[in-house]
Amino acid sequence: MEPEGLISTICLGISKVDITTKLPVPLAGFAVRSELGAFEGVSHRLFARIFVFETGDEKGEVVEKAVLISADLLWWGSDRVPVLKERIREQFGFAEDAILLHGTHTHSGPQTSNLFTSYLGVMDENYIGLMEDLIIEGITTALLQVEPVRIEQGIGSSPLGINRRGVVKSPQETGPVDHELRVIRFVKTDGDTKGLLVHYTCHPVITRDNFVSSEYIGVAMESVELIVGEGTVAAFLQGTCGDINPGDGKQVIRGNNDVVMQVATDFTKCVVETLDKPMRQLTPCHLEWRKTLVELPLKSLPDRCQLEKTAQSPGVLGEWSKLMLARLDSLSPSIPLEVSILKLAEELSILGMNAEVVVDYGLYIKQITKGTVLPIGYTNGMFGYIPTGQQLVEGGYETHESTLFFAMASSFDNSVELTVKEALFNLLS
Repeated sequence: MEPEGLISTICLGISKVDITTKLPVPLAGFAVRSELGAFEGVSHRLFARIFVFETGDEKGEVVEKAVLISADLLWWGSDRVPVLKERIREQFGFAEDAILLHGTHTHSGPQTSNLFTSYLGVMDENYIGLMEDLIIEGITTALLQVEPVRIEQGIGSSPLGINRRGVVKSPQETGPVDHELRVIRFVKTDGDTKGLLVHYTCHPVITRDNFVSSEYIGVAMESVELIVGEGTVAAFLQGTCGDINPGDGKQVIRGNNDVVMQVATDFTKCVVETLDKPMRQLTPCHLEWRKTLVELPLKSLPDRCQLEKTAQSPGVLGEWSKLMLARLDSLSPSIPLEVSILKLAEELSILGMNAEVVVDYGLYIKQITKGTVLPIGYTNGMFGYIPTGQQLVEGGYETHESTLFFAMASSFDNSVELTVKEALFNLLS
């Protein structure tokens, strides 16, 4: 099949690596699993989907290259990201800021960080070492089959996401959601689809069973790969889903693997419907990337005397207090938010943040960039939630309770929303 109007200065190499653990490790993401020990089995295998991008000069020499890795992980640990990025830089020559390590945020995989309390899962260093070795192998494979592509974009929707904070209020409120489904297609010179990026905003937290699972996201991506065929790799990009769960429009969806499969089937249908619509060809450009740090102010730092008292408490409060005492001399009054931007086309950039970001910020990013920037969380590390100012006033898990689990020194100051949005506006305007 002859391509129609192929115009491209970008090349793409892809690979898909099985990162399912063979070691008897505990699963991360739910405090209720903290006493269950190792997982009981595997419902759906975990994968890392690797996209290597290259652009060159008129002579065909590679000038810029970047790598985007979407993995079926809760997140990438901030304590491990620098090590892995350095390995990738040394072995392949990627600039460290041109490396985006993204997690789909499945809550049914291993923990990847030692920075948090044990209630979020305990990291197994042997698994992390093996997984990082697989990532290196996957990049090697992707680089061996880089070829020219054109980029197309389709916009659809899925009703899956529901604002979980609104659901628990009495009476229920319709909180903000982002139902937009964005599909980016990379087309080879022969007209076949080489790779897909699927962007949506919704937690993969349907099941709390003690089984490894890539959740509805992983199941849907594998289904899309089979439907499209020709060796296509479909990678998911998780939006700012900090307060967005799977729902039926009225309540949050929870259940066993049968429910996961049904939700995945429905979500796959939405992706395929988007692919079947006319897609817009994007304007090629040279790869660009940049990173900025934004200091987010905390409300206060804990007091030693109070910590010594609460350290005797049971549960997460006691563990958090002991961690704070151990870190007391190094605690900072702010937490750095790392914002990483990768530009793939004139009308398309990906903006990653090393946090669990609520949906308001993603909607804001789309608004000020007129949809040309896709926001993703769980990228290049993780420190905890970024709530809005109103949510901090309201309280709840995302604003206060979660800070104990993430071993943050305190909740954020009410000025955090203004700080984040000012930084984003200055960066993207």
